[in-house]
Amino acid sequence: MASSWAGLRRLVWRLVREGSVSRVGLPEASFGRRCAYGRAGKGSRGRQSFAFTLGGTFGLYQALRFYLRSQGHSAECEASKLPDGVPQLTLYQYKTCPFCSKVRVFLDYHDLPYEIVEVNPVMRREIKFSIYRKVPILIAHAEENLQLNDSSVIISVMKTYLLSRRKNLEEIASYYPSMKSRNEKGKEVIEYNNKYWLMLDEQETKCAYGTKESRAEEMKWRRWADDWLVHLISPNVYRTPREALASFDYIVHEGKFGGVEGFFAKYVGAMAMFFVSKMLKRRHNLQDDVRQDLYKAANDWVAAIGKKRPFLGGEQPNLADLAVFGVLRVMEDLEAFDDLMSHSKLQPWYIKMRKVMQEAPALHRALQQLH
Repeated sequence: MASSWAGLRRLVWRLVREGSVSRVGLPEASFGRRCAYGRAGKGSRGRQSFAFTLGGTFGLYQALRFYLRSQGHSAECEASKLPDGVPQLTLYQYKTCPFCSKVRVFLDYHDLPYEIVEVNPVMRREIKFSIYRKVPILIAHAEENLQLNDSSVIISVMKTYLLSRRKNLEEIASYYPSMKSRNEKGKEVIEYNNKYWLMLDEQETKCAYGTKESRAEEMKWRRWADDWLVHLISPNVYRTPREALASFDYIVHEGKFGGVEGFFAKYVGAMAMFFVSKMLKRRHNLQDDVRQDLYKAANDWVAAIGKKRPFLGGEQPNLADLAVFGVLRVMEDLEAFDDLMSHSKLQPWYIKMRKVMQEAPALHRALQQLH
């Protein structure tokens, strides 16, 4: 019993400190919890299957055609430099952590294959090999294994690898040195001051961004996702005891918990995080109704995109689009997510992101075949 309580205390503290805070899930048909399904006879099913196959093929063709036309030399720059053999990748994660979700979104969008190791958030035996004790951790298996820490560093290193002439991951990773500093409480922390930069030469930068303003904008909103948006998740998903219990129900279901450990995590942990969420609300100076801060953040993001482009990156998502989507995705199927879709201007962008995430892997494979 004592060990269960000690483990629970470690879990709650880790959830506060690292952001493993909420539920993740991707409903197939619509937002919310209810879907309507039609019925078809046996004869119509075959025709529908053929129609869906034909429609999907035609849709991919049109998406590829539009992508090449709209991106021009940018698409060719990126596609021509995709490496022939990306190292085998292993992602150590908590599935419900927004920072881990960011990395999965990036890897999935770029059609980079990877294996997942789910880490027990209490004991963390799966990452006992690492001095760095947070997740996500990405291991690139090459001649020598390379460990990448911090979600934004992982994304910047891998994106540089995809775009740059330099195909040595170890060399690219060396451009992101860790620095020890002390936070406002005097605790020693590890920082990566240049983690939002892509390490590209002048030609590669022009190819990837077009303008300096586009690069600066992407970096600004990637930082915003880490420094502000992610801190709105816990106060919203643990806002009430009922919401806290719903969140922990999924955390326990998806995490690597034993029976007794899972019971304590679900019921005691949910209540603990309900009170912790109030502390986080004060720490980040949120309004009494924390939903209002979430709605405002979503509307600020939509305003930054504007009405003349579907994504911050233009016709296709950039790293900021992927980061914001990754952070928000962990709330899907929770009351906070439903409220966000209903009371902000975010839903059209979010639907477009879901669609492009479904189409992107096939699109990237088609682009590589063209080159």
